Amino acid sequence: MYALGMALALCCCSSKEDKASSDGFESESKVNHIYSYYDLREENPGCDIYGFCSKEDFGRWSNGDTVIVDLMAAPMAEITVRLDVDRVITPESEPFEFDVEVNGARVSHIATNGNNSVYVNVPKENLGADGSARLIFIFKNAAKPGKYNPENPDPRKLGFALSGITVYGYSLKK
Repeated sequence: MYALGMALALCCCSSKEDKASSDGFESESKVNHIYSYYDLREENPGCDIYGFCSKEDFGRWSNGDTVIVDLMAAPMAEITVRLDVDRVITPESEPFEFDVEVNGARVSHIATNGNNSVYVNVPKENLGADGSARLIFIFKNAAKPGKYNPENPDPRKLGFALSGITVYGYSLKK
């Protein structure tokens, strides 16, 4: 049922042209479709974020060993969160690794080399009663840029740079 609902959500979603849009799609079935896009290249991405650097042309770098993103879905919704990872601090030969917790429960471990999208499935049991989702990203190998390039004096401890976050999902109508 989860895979079917996610397929329906992906098929019924609009484009991500809005800087931060959040829509529930009504259908004649007993399913509410969820779609939200948050543009981290904008000053106000449309969701609450903590532990990120200021925006740059490509998005925002994480700063430190953890960052937090607060999102809203619908109560008892099944959601998938797509992270548009523009770049990572590690060299191509070494994947950037992180765990994802949602409302205190670990839901995923991800390894990426950047410049791609990664997906986090969030079961309805992990959402708050109001549909809230606090995503905590715990980085395994965040580093100062000088670790990989001694000529770079940047003092920040970076992990990944995100350009956008998309939430797809569904909930059943009562």
